[in-house]
Amino acid sequence: MGHLNYSWNIMGTPSACISEPNGTVEGSFDQRFEALISIGECISDDELTLLLKKKTVPICYVWCDPSPWMQLTQAMSMTINVNKMVKAGFKVKILMADWFAQMNPRFGGSISKMQTIGWYNIEMWKASGMDLDGVEFVQLSDEIGRHADQYWPVAMDIARQSNLSEIKKCFDFHASKDIRGCGTMDPCMMRESTPAEILFPCLQSAVMLFPEVDIWLLGMDQHGANMLAREYCNLMQSKNTPIALFHYMAPDLLPDPEWEEWENVRWSIFMEDDEEDVSRKIENALCPEKFTEGNPCSEYIKYIILPWFGKFEVLRKEENGGNIIFLSMEEFIADYESGALHPADVKHALVKAVNMLLQVVRDRFRSNAEPIKLAKAIEIQLESTSCSLILFHGSTEEGERIAASNGGQLALHSSIVL
Repeated sequence: MGHLNYSWNIMGTPSACISEPNGTVEGSFDQRFEALISIGECISDDELTLLLKKKTVPICYVWCDPSPWMQLTQAMSMTINVNKMVKAGFKVKILMADWFAQMNPRFGGSISKMQTIGWYNIEMWKASGMDLDGVEFVQLSDEIGRHADQYWPVAMDIARQSNLSEIKKCFDFHASKDIRGCGTMDPCMMRESTPAEILFPCLQSAVMLFPEVDIWLLGMDQHGANMLAREYCNLMQSKNTPIALFHYMAPDLLPDPEWEEWENVRWSIFMEDDEEDVSRKIENALCPEKFTEGNPCSEYIKYIILPWFGKFEVLRKEENGGNIIFLSMEEFIADYESGALHPADVKHALVKAVNMLLQVVRDRFRSNAEPIKLAKAIEIQLESTSCSLILFHGSTEEGERIAASNGGQLALHSSIVL
């Protein structure tokens, strides 16, 4: 794992601006800018423009919360976006937030356990096609431990200078996300916040002020912490305002679940799912006829299938219009919203495309010693904790049956854990 060249000076010039790393830049300025905008939203396009003009090879840090249950959307969005950053000439470092992950009540534990989960996630990205030749992995615990005398004063000053109501806005979304992804309702929204939850955005904001970082690639659950860091910089009249891209992610297959469905394994596709799981989940997914906005199936096509394969192929009988290949989201939307494309055909094609993606992962985790060893280590870790999730070998229906017999606890299928 690499480490940061720490030179904390929030009022001055970041050390990263002094020298440029070596790298290869592909495309013109406009092409690089368009590649970044395709990844997600930036608070200020002017900041993004200035960065690209100022630095030939900017340093991008990507935030990752280690998780033993990786969604297809999480894994593939990360892979697609990191590959875009590398191709656009960025030096990419993925920051494994192991130090924060150990505080997760569901699977938290020692730093070593969190790092094992992190390496498991890295194996997932390897299998999904991430360009790891252009990526460096960094453990957050290493950096905080190595530079505690610089990090903690900044973190505590952010806590001292920030308004409590603004801090609470940061973890409203974080508290609403299940450990398997984002966007589902969580009963913790109905309770008072803990002191740790209140402190967490301040700690995270201080990380975003690392001086080596030129730009962050973040999920929307880090939006609040980034804004907190930006407000702190404005208050301190610092020029080192953290720039960030907030990447898009496909929604849940079952949007707006009822409370009793909060821990329903059907709501999203996981990298560990087998062919039958994928087929069942997509067949049960919401896919309203003639509507693409807010349609989970069309979002999967937009953010995963088209960016990865460059096309979306629908196989149909001749009497239903015959086979058709979509090369852009605009083509797909036009046909689907006109009614020329039926939801059943879309789902059938989506099942095939998703299984093609996941088959590479399944093959790697069945034949390669390192991912098999990591998967087994995580299984043992989960069994040794008071985790409310049950990791087992079998089908999702069996998992739901076991869940019912365990007072509603979730039984999570993991077909690649051998």
